[in-house]
Amino acid sequence: MNNKKLYTLDNEGNLRFEKRRQLNKSKHKPDSFWNSSYFLALIIITCVAADYACFSSLFASFLYSNAMLRNICIIAMVIAFEVSPVYFAYNMKRRSCGYSVPTISIFVAFFAFVLGATANIILRLTTHSLVFPDLVNISTSVIGNSEVIESSGSSNSIIYAWFFAVLPIITSMIVFAATYTISNPLLKEFEKLKKENIELTDEITQLEAILAEYEADENHLDRLLTDDHARYNAALLMIQKQRDEYFDFCRQRMAERLGSPAATSYRVEHSVSKF
Repeated sequence: MNNKKLYTLDNEGNLRFEKRRQLNKSKHKPDSFWNSSYFLALIIITCVAADYACFSSLFASFLYSNAMLRNICIIAMVIAFEVSPVYFAYNMKRRSCGYSVPTISIFVAFFAFVLGATANIILRLTTHSLVFPDLVNISTSVIGNSEVIESSGSSNSIIYAWFFAVLPIITSMIVFAATYTISNPLLKEFEKLKKENIELTDEITQLEAILAEYEADENHLDRLLTDDHARYNAALLMIQKQRDEYFDFCRQRMAERLGSPAATSYRVEHSVSKF
């Protein structure tokens, strides 16, 4: 878990302040579900599913023998009709909020949508007899010993073709409007900064209380010095104890080598200075 505190207290009793960049940013929570990113994602997923079904029936009519190319075309059209409006709307919203947005990014998204809409209309009108074969008038004539099948698109097939040509444009407009309305980067940034300001104000209040407590306590410095002296003496005793253990270890090893305990009876006495 990341530490959200503005400061930390080390083993020495000193306060160490963290940089503001290292603080966790507060997440923006919308007031209602209708203004949340989940509602926007639900709209986008619904429109993507509708466009995917629409383009699947389109490309399955004349690309049935090449599954890979059919899937690539479907994904490309879905990106042109759904991803491009989202990107276009978000950049337009950022520009309206005062953010710096490159013009080329907006132009590319709009151009991808126009290209996809144009390709969809052309394909719908040229392949309506393949997509809606049940709505096509078919007449058979016999010339000599051979049959000639003639087909002509009825008004119903043209109407359905125009409907499925306009449907992705409508879903794109819905996605564009939802993204432009719900997404508000300036408001989200403002809410996050406001929450961070509240957290920092609480931390500053705590620090001021700690400083006021230190200033009100006249014996605080004496207690710190006494604590430092106690730690120093404890560390000195620990070093002395470790030194004696090393002496004992060396004497034992020398006794094992020389075979005479009297040869290692000499012990150096060290005086321990007290603080």
